[in-house]
Amino acid sequence: MGDDQYLILFTVMSFTVLSAGSIVLSLMTRLGRGNRLFALVMSLFSIGTGTYIWLEFAFEGLFIALLGLVALVIAVLPSRKQNTDE
Repeated sequence: MGDDQYLILFTVMSFTVLSAGSIVLSLMTRLGRGNRLFALVMSLFSIGTGTYIWLEFAFEGLFIALLGLVALVIAVLPSRKQNTDE
């Protein structure tokens, strides 16, 4: 492997973890109380960087963009209603 391939691999790994973190953040904002705007921004950033990596460097960027799309769908879904039938 050349130096460029190592840099691409590190970039893909880093943004994959970032996209997984945006999914966790979206789940936290949906299940509890959290900043939904930040979850939306993180998911859109993941989609954007994944698409850029996919188009310019490596096919694995598509996986990053799909993780960002999942995070966006989770963040946009309405939060669960609390049942207070006590």
